[in-house]
Amino acid sequence: MTMMIVLAEIGINIGPLIAGAGVLGLAIGFGAQKLVQDIITGIFIQVENAMNTGDVVTVGGITGTAERLSIRSVGIRDLSGTYHIVPFSSVDTVSNYMREFGYHVGEYGIAYRESIDDAIVALREAFDELAADEAHKMNILAPLEVAGVTGLGDSSVNIRVRIKTTPGTQWSTGRAFNRLVKLHFDTKGIEIPFPHTTLYFGVGKEGEAPPANLRVMQQPFDINGRPGGQPSSGESSRSGEDDPRSKPNPTFKGDYEDRD
Repeated sequence: MTMMIVLAEIGINIGPLIAGAGVLGLAIGFGAQKLVQDIITGIFIQVENAMNTGDVVTVGGITGTAERLSIRSVGIRDLSGTYHIVPFSSVDTVSNYMREFGYHVGEYGIAYRESIDDAIVALREAFDELAADEAHKMNILAPLEVAGVTGLGDSSVNIRVRIKTTPGTQWSTGRAFNRLVKLHFDTKGIEIPFPHTTLYFGVGKEGEAPPANLRVMQQPFDINGRPGGQPSSGESSRSGEDDPRSKPNPTFKGDYEDRD
């Protein structure tokens, strides 16, 4: 201010200088406002212990492992390996998957002609086998929760179950359980619905359909109409489970890297 008075006293027009200083101050103010918002939000996130380095979180619409926390942003490594820097001013919700426990929530559809009770028994047997597995039993915290039938879909009856796990293992536990469910459903002959296609060849003017060019495949079918090569009712589909190539990578335990 003193400099402005001195310049005015010696005859220099300070009007443009004042206007320029005002514009510069306005620009700095807007920039500082965003920076201050980042810092204040970051302080509250860290004070509330919303996330720590190594946690799997969803922040700003991005899900991944928090690799770096600063006072104004968080660095997230997603499942594809992409590294994201998310400023805290853009964060309104923090979802942390690593607090106390996690859940695998699965919905399994069966055909309408299948017995719901038999399917639930198969789900419980699959869980019992999973809970006895040395690779997964330490990650399971509670018995299987069967919610029951959650919907009657266009082609399936949907049954929901839930498995409580240690935090961070819900994904690997869910994949192992899905595999066992398929094996147990196959053993019991419980059909998992899949899309079917009905071909209509049209009708001629005389009310007769034109001949269809069909080729008969020489392969056996079981009583349920399943072609050869698919497990029939009561037949085990585990012929290849002893092959080590059928197992997932033993060092790969979850969707995100463990960072101790």
